[in-house]
Amino acid sequence: METLKQEIKDLSQGNKDQVAEIIHSLKSVRLAKGDFLLKAGQICRQYFFIDSGSIRLYYLKGSNDYTVWIGTAGQIFTDLESYLGQTESRLNFEAIENATVYTISKTNSDKLALKNNAYNTLLRRTVEIAFVNLSRNVISFQSEEASERYKRIEKEKNWIAQYPLKYISSFIGVTQSSLSRLRAKKD
Repeated sequence: METLKQEIKDLSQGNKDQVAEIIHSLKSVRLAKGDFLLKAGQICRQYFFIDSGSIRLYYLKGSNDYTVWIGTAGQIFTDLESYLGQTESRLNFEAIENATVYTISKTNSDKLALKNNAYNTLLRRTVEIAFVNLSRNVISFQSEEASERYKRIEKEKNWIAQYPLKYISSFIGVTQSSLSRLRAKKD
């Protein structure tokens, strides 16, 4: 849990007691590959803190699934639309390898936010990071070629060797065969 503790400390900018209170408020969930934290149609009532493993967020359209994000150790996330509006999620949160995730319910999160300023900072910074990533992805899809998006993923993330190409191809908005051609051109 050291990576996650450090991320909580860095994002919250809290003192030792504040960080300890945040950590103490979390509940551990162990997931096997293929287990779901959330399925489309459910209401997201938790924030998630990844301690180990990877979680893929994706949606279904027809018989195809589209990867929105892959979270790894130390990352904090939720489905903001569902969590804030308490509406049905359009996303699935699936463990793509064995994972340990810590959670905090919306009720407990709201209570903690009232008494722990560092937790408020953590939540704010998590939303800021999500917004920046969303903005980057929108601009990327509007202004970059698929080859540029692939190069950016290859440079910024450790996904290429770690995850199936079908997840990478859907994340950058191309078919698997198009991704294979991009990879062949690069080599």
